[in-house]
Amino acid sequence: MKPAGFWIRFLAYLIDGFVLGIPLSIILTILGFVFVGGSLMTTDFTAQDPYSSNGAEVGIILVYYLISLVLGIAAGIFYYGLMTASKYQGTLGKMLLGLKVVNEAGEKVSKGQAIGRFFAYALSGVLYIGFIMIAFGPKKGLHDYICNTRVVYKD
Repeated sequence: MKPAGFWIRFLAYLIDGFVLGIPLSIILTILGFVFVGGSLMTTDFTAQDPYSSNGAEVGIILVYYLISLVLGIAAGIFYYGLMTASKYQGTLGKMLLGLKVVNEAGEKVSKGQAIGRFFAYALSGVLYIGFIMIAFGPKKGLHDYICNTRVVYKD
């Protein structure tokens, strides 16, 4: 099993960003219009004080933010977690580039490992140190060390 290096993994991550990001952005934009429209409907534009608020706007925007957060996390779990634990052993970006995610024994990762790997991306993203680690040493990121996984080229 030949380990995949930094640049090919980075390219796969960019592809995945488009695959997940574009549909999610469209959905969140539509939801944003719905929630902002709802917020505007609660505003009293005839009030003497243009900065007065009945508090509903803040509540509606907070609900939108929480829904966006939950949708983003759920989409990430389904896409990164379940695709990695599937028979494809990786996301669409990895599949297109001939990569797969395996455990230390070279076998398919479990759903728990795959979902844990998604959440470990957050730690790898702190100053990008966990991702930069891939470029040096045994080509493993912090998330790979945490979840006992590695990204390799398909045979």
